[in-house]
Amino acid sequence: MPMLEQLANQFLAMNAKSARNLVGSLSRLQKGGFSITDDQGAVDATEKPRISTASLGYGMSGRNYDSKPFHFIDGIAIIPVMGTLVHKLSYSSSWATGYNVIVGMFDAANADPDVEGILLAINSPGGTVAGCFDATDHIAQNKGDKPVWAIYDDMACSGAMCIASVADKRLTTQTAISGSVGVVQIHASYQEMLAESGLAVTLIYSGSHKVDGNPYKNLPESVYEDFKTQCDDLRQQFAAKVATNIGLPIETVLETEAQTYTGQAAVDAGLADELVNSHNIISHFKQHLSSPDSSTLRSVTMSEQSTSVATESVTAGEEAQAATPATATTENAVDHQARCKAIITAEAAEGRKDLAHHLAFDTDMSVEQALGVLAKAPQQSATAEQGNALDAAMANTEQPNITAVAEDSEPSEAEQFVQSYKTATGAK
Repeated sequence: MPMLEQLANQFLAMNAKSARNLVGSLSRLQKGGFSITDDQGAVDATEKPRISTASLGYGMSGRNYDSKPFHFIDGIAIIPVMGTLVHKLSYSSSWATGYNVIVGMFDAANADPDVEGILLAINSPGGTVAGCFDATDHIAQNKGDKPVWAIYDDMACSGAMCIASVADKRLTTQTAISGSVGVVQIHASYQEMLAESGLAVTLIYSGSHKVDGNPYKNLPESVYEDFKTQCDDLRQQFAAKVATNIGLPIETVLETEAQTYTGQAAVDAGLADELVNSHNIISHFKQHLSSPDSSTLRSVTMSEQSTSVATESVTAGEEAQAATPATATTENAVDHQARCKAIITAEAAEGRKDLAHHLAFDTDMSVEQALGVLAKAPQQSATAEQGNALDAAMANTEQPNITAVAEDSEPSEAEQFVQSYKTATGAK
């Protein structure tokens, strides 16, 4: 498989250190030829998508998805986003995953009636820019009522960060590395090596830019500047997608300068929502799914997500080419993002995170109105950690068929306020 050709002289949305190590390793391996194998034998990259049967952990042991094209446990579809992410690679394992495989598993999980929630299990330094943005947009545009979570376990950098940004909730372990919202391109020159070997390579071509970046001579300054401009344009698009999906100002994402963050630092930077223990992620997700409001308390509504992605698709090319001040549309988007951030990071949102996200993303209340509702709402009665222990204990006990909320229970004052607001404004 020509993996090296897919990575060398290509734009990579990948952690720089991982990119250097990967290309170096593939360069050595390619000299003698190499192939991909797993527990099912040699892999043909041109065949239909194939998923490694190795366990992902999370309470699973080996293959447990014979009837489904994804890992599946307790109503949760687990989609591995692991290793180097590559365009059109029909394979998923701990060392490499095709963007098309991620999309295929997401579509299958989204359409499967047995699936209540989708978990993106991410341990990747990123990969090629090719295929990354389309995969991200596809997931963002096709999310339905099922919550989509992402866990950084234990790396979500660059292209993997782009995929993670579409999740309704992003969780990081204490040691997970995430971020690296930038673009890198690696050029290898064999000019001196060829000269020492007494070899001369002649390129016969038509079109002055036809052989730009060829490996047989050092990179001319003009070609370097062209490639650098393309990297800058792609970084702008990359940052815009992450900012739109997460709900951050694009300036905040660009100001990271492709820095990586570990654990809590990612939460502080706005690239993750919560610090968790990966061994508790399934019970944590199950607790959320069992809550009465899990179907409505989405971080981003479908209407907002579709609109923002559609707008971005139309304008991304123009924005990448013109280094001009933001348009009125962009200013409105930044205002909306600032409003959302003000609500979900307010002191009144402590212990009321789900309601804060609902008010920020599912209504057009002003910051003052939303904070007034939060101040009147009761705090959540149990922490995620307590819920995990309870779920673990109850998992082995047969449960009676009792609905989550009694039909005659009175709505809280905050719930009545939100319902009245929706009735008056027509908001959904």
